[in-house]
Amino acid sequence: MTSIRVLHVIGGGEIGGAEEHLLTLMGLLDREAFSPSLLCLCHGPFAAVARGRGIPTREIPMRHKLDLAVVGPIRQLLREQNIDVVHTHGVRANLVARLAAHREELPVVTTLHSVLRYDYHSRLEAWVARAITRFTNRYTDRFIAISAAIREDALAMGIPAERVQVIYNGLDVSRFRPPRPPAEVRRELSLREEDPVVAVIGRLHPVKGQRYFLQAASRLHAARPGLQFLLVGEGPARAELQELAEFLGLGDSVTMPGYFPHVEELYPLIDVLCVPSVMEGLGLVVLEAMHFGTPVVATAVGGIPELITDQREGLLVPPRDSEALAAAVARLLDDRELARRLAEAGRQRVREFTVESMARQVEALYRQLVRQQWREKRAEA
Repeated sequence: MTSIRVLHVIGGGEIGGAEEHLLTLMGLLDREAFSPSLLCLCHGPFAAVARGRGIPTREIPMRHKLDLAVVGPIRQLLREQNIDVVHTHGVRANLVARLAAHREELPVVTTLHSVLRYDYHSRLEAWVARAITRFTNRYTDRFIAISAAIREDALAMGIPAERVQVIYNGLDVSRFRPPRPPAEVRRELSLREEDPVVAVIGRLHPVKGQRYFLQAASRLHAARPGLQFLLVGEGPARAELQELAEFLGLGDSVTMPGYFPHVEELYPLIDVLCVPSVMEGLGLVVLEAMHFGTPVVATAVGGIPELITDQREGLLVPPRDSEALAAAVARLLDDRELARRLAEAGRQRVREFTVESMARQVEALYRQLVRQQWREKRAEA
């Protein structure tokens, strides 16, 4: 039986949640039934990482976000590789790869990873991104929403309900290596052994809400000077967050190590994980913390309430509310029995979100689209 050839298309200018999800999905597709390949539309580290994992990868860089000149080369690539299904991720891919696939009469799947209006610094940028996406939505046969919250946003954009399917991201535990001794990691990060650690892990971007974490840290630091605050990740908001930490007088109590490739080494050090996002499609970091038994305080936004019921698997607080965030963290630091109970419930909950289930659902969608296209071509003949 001939395998189904799937081309995944993404910007690839950075490595964030969408890129990590894509690597996981491509690695889990049944290689006897599917032949996945990758196209990146930006220069960046993602293409090299994908090649390092054995994924056939091409780059056709866009000069700017509206660079339709790449549609022709993408069409040529689709023909050269005899692609059966095009799977797009992100605004750039949604514009050019959908157009190329439409002209080649190929079915398109789009994964909706986020709510676009929260991904940009300005309202104008967000409006343009949403307009681009809506313009080419007509060329997508099926949409995958990574949470019910993302599906609701898709419906608000006018996408017919029958074309949107919720497929939750799963947690790929196979990527976690045996961690180094916690004391060694603490020394590397200059964290004291005796004092609690409150952390946030994620791309340094306004949508992730790290500024509210720092404001909460300032409140906590005033009452508990020994607390240590860990901001893990890299991104465009780094300088702004460093300045805010200095302005708030947090000084040496805040550690910002940048991108940390082996997050499994961090969770044994963390007493409370904060997820202060303004919007979150689902929240893979929540699943990670649950897996490692780390208590979570998170904002009740996007797909997070689909993972956490307040006071059952974690504590939920309103977004942009540093006072509530600080109070919830203090509660878990003071009530270790509550923290243990929430962490144990989280361990049970995370077992429902497996990458294997995610991959099998996506495979079924690919098969459905290929069969549908075959029937349509046969009817035309």
